[in-house]
Amino acid sequence: MPSWVVGVVGTFALSLILAYGFLRLRCRGVGNPFGRRAKSWAVLIMVATAIVSTGVGLLLVAASRHLPAAYVGVVVPGGLWFSKLPPQRDRDLFQRTLAGVLTLPFSRLYDRMGDDMEAWCQTRLQAASAKPQSREENPPPAREGSSRSRAKATACE
Repeated sequence: MPSWVVGVVGTFALSLILAYGFLRLRCRGVGNPFGRRAKSWAVLIMVATAIVSTGVGLLLVAASRHLPAAYVGVVVPGGLWFSKLPPQRDRDLFQRTLAGVLTLPFSRLYDRMGDDMEAWCQTRLQAASAKPQSREENPPPAREGSSRSRAKATACE
């Protein structure tokens, strides 16, 4: 197998791993980018970033004729974490600007992360309200203690 194929595959694999890590860092505190609804957009962003990164590495190899230059393409996934272009919701669909096209997958990712979070909250609310218990129906177990603590407990009731 030619050495340039190994370099391309290695650059792509390393870029994919770094894109995963930087996407996790970018979404920290916002939501899970690999939830049930958001996973497809997260994978699209990771693969697109790895392809662009590998392409930059190949261009550098073609321009400089040095094989280690391909690993410079690994820097591209860092843009996922360091660049904080805010997602521009649906209004960018009509403007067709470069920033609108680049932020569209992130906008969709954040929307789907919100959907996942909302579904998670709804599940928890349904579980909590299925059969609410009051303290009278299910009193806490009696504790052994001094007469003073028993007197405080009966005074509170």
